[in-house]
Amino acid sequence: MAAHLAGLYPELGRDRTLQTVLQQAVHQAGYRLDMLPERARGWKRIGARADSDCRTTSTLLGLHHRSFLMRFREHRVTIATGTTSSLNEASTAIAVWQSGVTPEHLLSACPFVYMGPLTEAPERGTKVETAWASYRQTPALHVDHFLIEAAYDQPQLRALFPFHSHRSLGFSRCTEFPHTHDVPVVTPVNGKYRVTWWRTRGPHDGPAGIGEADNPQDAVALVVAHLPPECGPAVVGTAEDLDRSDST
Repeated sequence: MAAHLAGLYPELGRDRTLQTVLQQAVHQAGYRLDMLPERARGWKRIGARADSDCRTTSTLLGLHHRSFLMRFREHRVTIATGTTSSLNEASTAIAVWQSGVTPEHLLSACPFVYMGPLTEAPERGTKVETAWASYRQTPALHVDHFLIEAAYDQPQLRALFPFHSHRSLGFSRCTEFPHTHDVPVVTPVNGKYRVTWWRTRGPHDGPAGIGEADNPQDAVALVVAHLPPECGPAVVGTAEDLDRSDST
């Protein structure tokens, strides 16, 4: 993996992190910003973020081709997203958004940034429904539509926020990133469907594997059987917000 990442991102080399690379880039561009490592476990090397009192810019590295995957949030709600292959464009976008400009100014200054139906959905309170509609309608080849429809047919899963990660279909109990990782994921593998826990689970959380199914309906049934206790509809916010509300 280290050699593969170094091939896509020469700036990263074999031992640097995205945090250090972006920190150097924003400073060289003259911006006074402190980059932080991504909070999600397992993404420390390939993720970074910039935080202020109400704004966050999160960046992740694409693993299959060179791409900086960016989310621009305000009050923990995703306002815009963007993908670029340019480190300079990524660092500029971080600085622009964290400076406090309007979303329209961000889009004007950084043409690769956009606001689509999913990023506009929080204001309408329809982000879960919009995410499902997006996956059901997308022509993207990496999305298994039989799996999407099987999951959508289950009311308990339809109430959760769906998201894709490296061909795996996940379900979150919150609408914003970072997502919750306590619901199993389904990965199509060689004509079958593998159901596992997230690889970011801790070493004391038990084995990652749950089972393998011959069809998406049986795979979805395995997910439903392993939902966490009192798993209700996805709430607006991040996994950290959910943890705080659960603790109180």
